[in-house]
Amino acid sequence: MLTITTRPFTDEEKKRLTKQLPSVYKRFEEFVMKFIFIALALDIPLLVYNHFSPIASQNQAIYCILMVLVALLLTYRITKKWDGGLSNNKHLEDINSGQAEVIHVKTTKAIKREDPEDFGIAYYIEVLDNGQPKTLFLWGQYLDELEYNETFPNTEFEFIRKKVSGEFIDFKTIGQYFKEEKTLPPFDKAVWDSGTFPVNGQILEKTIEQIE
Repeated sequence: MLTITTRPFTDEEKKRLTKQLPSVYKRFEEFVMKFIFIALALDIPLLVYNHFSPIASQNQAIYCILMVLVALLLTYRITKKWDGGLSNNKHLEDINSGQAEVIHVKTTKAIKREDPEDFGIAYYIEVLDNGQPKTLFLWGQYLDELEYNETFPNTEFEFIRKKVSGEFIDFKTIGQYFKEEKTLPPFDKAVWDSGTFPVNGQILEKTIEQIE
């Protein structure tokens, strides 16, 4: 059985998410790297043009000043739009007003897929979603420790993630450990190249008997 509920982040979850935010120094470092990349991109036309038709030094100086100003403006706009600026204020607002998605699972069947190369093992978990038999796919290094301690696969567990992005926040086992029915090899090269593998937390529209 699989149930999904939505709720605000708890204080503990807010603290955990806040700790994961990059420092001001890290944000400034990323800003500088973006600025350098944009400035170099804007400088290429000048270098190419100057190679075929030399430009007077005073005109080059004017272009460079304008280029720096434009690069700063573009970098600021990009940082503001995609990263919330140089501070964490926007991200803190999102955390304080954000929603957590709690996925609660009860199951008795699981299939393991071996780790391809340090991505973590994966499990296919049999679930009932609105009365329909489906398969929950879990994948990541967080499962390695659970398997090592023999706490997963588990008859009852829940994981918490951000509602919008799907980013994992926490994973808890509640029931009893049981052994998976079988172990599959890692995804082969054809699957990797095509990108047809499922992602962590995805609900597959197939029964566990159809997994191969």
